Amino acid sequence: MKNISLYKIVNLPKTNEKNVSEAKTNMFMIQKIKNIIFFMTFAIIMPISLVKAQAPDKSKIKTVVIDPGHGGSDPGAVGKISKEKDIALDISLKFGKMIEEKYNDINVIYTRTDDSFVELYKRAKIANDNSADLFICVHVNASTSSSPYGAETFVMGLHVNDANLKVAKLENSVILKEDDYEEQYGGFDPNDPENHIIFSLYQNANLTQSLTFAEKVQDEIRDNVKRNDRGVKQAGFLVLWRTTMPSVLVELGFISNPEEEKYLNSAEGQNNLAFALFDAFSEYKKHYEDNARASDNDSDNDKDNDAIADNTQNLIAENINSIPEIKNEKGVFFTVQVITSAQKIEINSSKFISYQNVNVYLHNGVYKYTIGKETDYKKIVKLQNELKSEFEGCFIVAFKDGERLPLNQARSELGQ
Repeated sequence: MKNISLYKIVNLPKTNEKNVSEAKTNMFMIQKIKNIIFFMTFAIIMPISLVKAQAPDKSKIKTVVIDPGHGGSDPGAVGKISKEKDIALDISLKFGKMIEEKYNDINVIYTRTDDSFVELYKRAKIANDNSADLFICVHVNASTSSSPYGAETFVMGLHVNDANLKVAKLENSVILKEDDYEEQYGGFDPNDPENHIIFSLYQNANLTQSLTFAEKVQDEIRDNVKRNDRGVKQAGFLVLWRTTMPSVLVELGFISNPEEEKYLNSAEGQNNLAFALFDAFSEYKKHYEDNARASDNDSDNDKDNDAIADNTQNLIAENINSIPEIKNEKGVFFTVQVITSAQKIEINSSKFISYQNVNVYLHNGVYKYTIGKETDYKKIVKLQNELKSEFEGCFIVAFKDGERLPLNQARSELGQ
């Protein structure tokens, strides 16, 4: 997963009474963000496009992509005697070999088979390019404490608690090692909690199947391997973000726990965990193929869904065109983001009446309100400190010619 000493965890902002409704929207009601615009886009349009894009015969699982986490220059979590990248690779290869030996009609593809670094977006691309039916990321967990132990399986979704967010942030931080990561991930900032919440809506199309496989993994680890079951959870993982098939990320144990690290490195432990993954896969395969045979898609439903999708797209265009965005001013400047809201708030409302340079921009279907405009970073930090009494979770953002810009890049361009 991650070398704890390398990454900084930024907690979700706390709230006060005056902005608690906005904070709740950020953390717990994000699934209602642009209910028609955003959620239906990915819950309706995306599945339709996937059905059309993939092979017509989806009654059987034909291709599985196994993704051993980290590798090469990225060791992942580092324990007393081992590294996550090595454990993940060993167990992944054992798991894949079991599938190949049992099911000779299934194509098993690995994102890496040696100690090499593979960017997160390329891992998803490998799965998409090969029309995979299932994408399985194999990882090992870590904590600043040596106490936690056990396995947990994640699917793409909302991390409704801080613990899930921390795991996602630490896994996602590996993109900082990649060239042009901002371009590859649409400006995603792994240190911005807001980013993790917004993009986690993107894989709803395969959520049910992902959860089914994740539950089978945890059942096998708990019942057959007799390891601590930490449950199935949801969080925003970049490696799962762009996949167009059911996808999970399995954290097989804690390398930071001395006893569990020994188990993860033992032949017995690795074989047991590989068998758990294999047995879960076999159960999922049967479940998937039985259901596929029992319920073929009918063409009339496809036509109805196409019509809904067209109406949704039109509604998206109408809403986006009617939303005021931050002024497209030339040059680089800083401002303080104070509120993120699914609902439009008038700039002349009582929330902002005491402030100047109040603005709003639309990003990923969410309204984001800012106060102030400075080219001097010290001045914007001073303003942020003043605003914290009213907007406790506020933070600084930068723009260049109307587009969001990473703070470090903005300061560099301004010589600060």
